[in-house]
Amino acid sequence: MNIPEYSAQDLKKLPLRAIAALAARCARRVEHLTLLPDSHPESDGCRKAVSDALGMAENFARGLPCPSSESIIQAIEKCRDAAEENRARQNALAAVVQAAYAAATAMNTLDIRSEPAERHPLGPRPEPGPLVQLKDVTADLAALCAFTAAVDAADAVGYTDAFIKGAVADYRAIRSLQLGNYPEAGRPIDPSADGPLGSFKTE
Repeated sequence: MNIPEYSAQDLKKLPLRAIAALAARCARRVEHLTLLPDSHPESDGCRKAVSDALGMAENFARGLPCPSSESIIQAIEKCRDAAEENRARQNALAAVVQAAYAAATAMNTLDIRSEPAERHPLGPRPEPGPLVQLKDVTADLAALCAFTAAVDAADAVGYTDAFIKGAVADYRAIRSLQLGNYPEAGRPIDPSADGPLGSFKTE
């Protein structure tokens, strides 16, 4: 099929929670490829790391608390070493890693935006805190991570018709929900099959 031309810029038409939802959906589509053989000594640990990383991205999209993002990312990063020479597994794990980064970076963006303004000693108007200038940079990074998650996931399955159609349908459906504007958090969305985006299967 002809692969639609999308870029990270297109994700900036979505608010941050929606961006994380899309990244999580793409990574979920290739989650089965991340699994190590049962005989592998790191099989159970990596399975949990993948579950925790995608759960974090999905919880952020849902507007739920996401504690321990740093330890979750460290755990999923370690699993990349266990992928060995399996290209599909390497790309699938990379998609999970990037989905987790997208959510964590989006959370950082919201933290920066909530930083209290500083008052100038000679004037009544509050001035932005020193980190507020980074909010646009971190928001852009969240969008880039989400886009990279989609590309890595597509690469893991060889850019199949089913994956491309599913990912594009997700993007268009999320946009149609009008969840808010970039780079705001936006309204929560459940990215699971029980949410408004429905099943991961594509006819």
